[in-house]
Amino acid sequence: MTTEVIALIGLVAIFAISAIRNVHMGALALVGSFIVGIFVVGEGLDDVLGGFPVDALIILLGITYLFGIARETGTIDWLVDRSLEKIGHRVALLPWGLWAIATLVACLGTSHAAFAVVPIAMSLAHSHRINSTMMGLIMSSAIVGGALAPTSIVGITVMSVANSAGVAYSPLLMFGLSIGINALIVLVVFFMFGGRELIERTRGAGRGGEGATSGPSAGGPAGGSHGAGSGTAVLTDSGSGSVKVATRRATLTPLQVLVMISIPVLVIAFFALTVADVDVNLGVVALTIAVIITLLDPQVGKRGLNRVDWNTILLLGGIITYVEVLTRLGAIDQLGEVARSVSSPLLAALVLCIIAALVSAFASTIGIIGALIPLAVPLLLPGGGLETTGFIYALAISASLVDCAPFGTTGATIVASTVEEHRARVNRNLTRWGLSMVIIGPVVTLALMVVPFMLG
Repeated sequence: MTTEVIALIGLVAIFAISAIRNVHMGALALVGSFIVGIFVVGEGLDDVLGGFPVDALIILLGITYLFGIARETGTIDWLVDRSLEKIGHRVALLPWGLWAIATLVACLGTSHAAFAVVPIAMSLAHSHRINSTMMGLIMSSAIVGGALAPTSIVGITVMSVANSAGVAYSPLLMFGLSIGINALIVLVVFFMFGGRELIERTRGAGRGGEGATSGPSAGGPAGGSHGAGSGTAVLTDSGSGSVKVATRRATLTPLQVLVMISIPVLVIAFFALTVADVDVNLGVVALTIAVIITLLDPQVGKRGLNRVDWNTILLLGGIITYVEVLTRLGAIDQLGEVARSVSSPLLAALVLCIIAALVSAFASTIGIIGALIPLAVPLLLPGGGLETTGFIYALAISASLVDCAPFGTTGATIVASTVEEHRARVNRNLTRWGLSMVIIGPVVTLALMVVPFMLG
């Protein structure tokens, strides 16, 4: 057995052991890098650690630190409350409004930040007689759609892995495609699970009619405690049936105003430095802004540091380090030769996307993306048959669309936030939908993002 095959078996073992024994995949991959690199390949420790993605981890540190501060100051809670207030009595807009809110929050550093919106959304669904499966799938689409933003962890991961692999990549295009695909899913889900009836109820409420929402609110309060000192409560007018969102208004503090301003400043400063040809990444800019805010309020900075996603930093660092060992060993090139020998490169791409989706349903989306993008690079090189970056976009989106399945954190959070009487049905429906995305996702994304360019 060659060293290349041993190293590839090691990669498969890392995913398997992580799933079966619930051991952190990044820690396993980092240890695997040392074992394979030092004892199998014969490299030195410095060579192995040379593949450690410092730039990517600085981005993750800076972004999650800055937006951790934003959450600790209550700025994000304030934005959520104001957005819900704008929706008012229009119950048909509630799923769409919550999708937009959760998508925005998911863009801010880590998509897991949007988990704070999930209990609110599932409670509102119950109190307004909105199908819980509809709301659960919409929340999942918001989380995975926002996750591929260039300011969120998964989006940063795809960008970092693609750049290190030498693949032409546009983070804004990736984000746009992710939002577009998930908006389409939300549209389908809305009409599959009672959207027409919600529209009729909204029209009836607008005419002063009956039935916008007359059911009891067994799901508990819609809002919770908020760092901004505000909260959201949902009221039902028994006469008109209209939905009212009452918010305890809180004036923004100077620190919250500063944090809110820092978000557009982050984007503007990064693009300005890029145009000026200054060699910095997004994480350096975010970390600088976070430190400035910390100097003004050290306690907020200390609490924000607790929200840095060290778990994902270790995960990404371990996986990319192991893949770099595979690359130096030549295992990636050998897989490329196998891929090139396949009669249909599109079939090879479909298989890779299905593998990404299937593994992602049970394991880490970031981990599988970090492992498979380098393996897919040979298909994108001249003569590989898929000389289009669209395949990277299709691979990343395929791996994320299955996250609604309750085997992972996103799906499990949605099910746990559902009222008990609907929990079993939502669990069943999310399982079916998530597993169907293992096939539907790759087929649709490849058809939209790869096939047209091949035909052209």
